Amino acid sequence: MSEFTSTGYNPDFDLDLRVGALGEHLVGTFWEELQRTGTVEVKVDRGAWKTGNHYVETAQSSDGANYRPSGINTTKAVWWVVASPSDFGFVAIRTDVLKRLCVDARQAEQPIRDGKTNASKGRLVRMEDLVREMLREVQ
Repeated sequence: MSEFTSTGYNPDFDLDLRVGALGEHLVGTFWEELQRTGTVEVKVDRGAWKTGNHYVETAQSSDGANYRPSGINTTKAVWWVVASPSDFGFVAIRTDVLKRLCVDARQAEQPIRDGKTNASKGRLVRMEDLVREMLREVQ
């Protein structure tokens, strides 16, 4: 038996073909949405690749006291992309799915407020949870 053989896996050409077609449809839908409406929110989260958590902004404040909805709470994007800062790839997920993940994610704050950025509040969505949700079987 080869070291690359999966124990218990029974290849089923018909099933694999259907799953492959679904994957191709998903990628096609993503690109069509991007071309048609441009409603893809792209975030380069340097910390996500180090900590395993993606910071999803939910509110921001220019004075550190009065917060208003922002980020995922105001985006019109159908897709949310977490891009690698090293230009090696990205993870894309439907925004409505990420919003569901945010409900149970740990709250976080970014208190920095200067001439370049506002203070913000958000949720730390584990990249592992994001990928697990993308791979979840639909029942």
